[in-house]
Amino acid sequence: MLYRFHLPLLFLACLLATTPALAATDTTTAREQMRAGIAAFQNNDLERARQLLEAAATQLDSRALTYNLGVLYYQLGEYPLAERMFRQLLDTKQRGLAFYNIGLVALAQDNPRKARIAFRNAAAIASAEDNLGKLARAQLDKLGELPPPSQWLALLSVAGGFEENIALFPDTAPSSLDDSFIESVNVVSGYPWRSGRDALKTQLQLYGRHYTDEQDFNTHLARLDTAWERTLAGYRFGLGVGGDQLWRGGSTQERRARLTGELTTRACQLGSESARCTVKVDAEQVYADTRLDAYDGQHYRLDLRYRAKLADWRGDIRYRLDYDDRDNFDTGREYYSVSPLGQTLKLGLGYALTEALELGTSVGYRLNYYRDKNRLQVPEGLLVINRRDHRLTLGVDGEYRFNDTLSLALNLQWVDNDSNIARYDYDKRTATLGVAVRL
Repeated sequence: MLYRFHLPLLFLACLLATTPALAATDTTTAREQMRAGIAAFQNNDLERARQLLEAAATQLDSRALTYNLGVLYYQLGEYPLAERMFRQLLDTKQRGLAFYNIGLVALAQDNPRKARIAFRNAAAIASAEDNLGKLARAQLDKLGELPPPSQWLALLSVAGGFEENIALFPDTAPSSLDDSFIESVNVVSGYPWRSGRDALKTQLQLYGRHYTDEQDFNTHLARLDTAWERTLAGYRFGLGVGGDQLWRGGSTQERRARLTGELTTRACQLGSESARCTVKVDAEQVYADTRLDAYDGQHYRLDLRYRAKLADWRGDIRYRLDYDDRDNFDTGREYYSVSPLGQTLKLGLGYALTEALELGTSVGYRLNYYRDKNRLQVPEGLLVINRRDHRLTLGVDGEYRFNDTLSLALNLQWVDNDSNIARYDYDKRTATLGVAVRL
């Protein structure tokens, strides 16, 4: 179906007042033909509607008339004429609607490639929340196409929480540092430039966590990323650069420069009504503060992710491979490796109890293997060993959405790290409750 055929015909009558003035008699006649054409269309007398609307078009220069002639031609199966009418509107305020209907014409002519291009243009022009934007994205979804993201998005969140064992003291320690905190996450992302299948994406992230008493563990992060993206049939490719600045306890801890490559596709539906797969590769150069120069070096990451939704259920499977090549820490008597090869598998599952309330749970496992042997002074003498850590993470989360803008979120997390070196055994618990605003 076209985009609500009967509504544009009524809309046409409202726009007649803005049509350029003609001779009074000609204008009156054309308006009468317009009204008669609308009536014939509503009575499904398409041939009579065609005679009247085409006759009116000889006297009136009206965007609404042009649009509705396109609708009429589509109904009559005269697709080239319909497309010609819609293309006359590409330089008007009805540009998005014209692209959408050009896409429908292409589908009727069994030309999915042309339809994808038209629907992608309509989705890029219309807001993701507008009816037209939703319709265009739905058509792209049916065609297995990734719709273009919204032009600009912003997330502002503030949360309060409590964390046990902030310093990651080992399980054998007589005490641990526990404290409450305030946390904020602010993200702005968007597309300052788009042209056809290509776009430039920019994203700025600001993160902060302030502890009530343990100020030495206060953390701040600023991250900026810019990437070129190209969208093809069912795929989105991205190449970008970025950088981070991390502060801890009021002092600089490290800076990072990053190269990124990313591929996202919906060619992995696997029975789900909505699924998306992402492959991402990062290569980072790390510049640590002088007092932490053992962490200077490179970090590489391969990130594979599958997200799916089926009815009220959502699922997430994620695998990460991390490779670090740092300077490591050598005191002469002891040697500490800070260059692990890490593998992480995380599974997430959520269920929407109502339209507003969603509950979820997650479980993650990470294996860190340090390729360089540690040399440690222990009571028995010198211990030479490759450190190996097994870290288990369990999480429970809930979100209540008051509307599309405001939500309340709860997150509970437990982390247990089991190492073959006792001093690195620890567990940690964190509870966070916050509000988020999406713009």
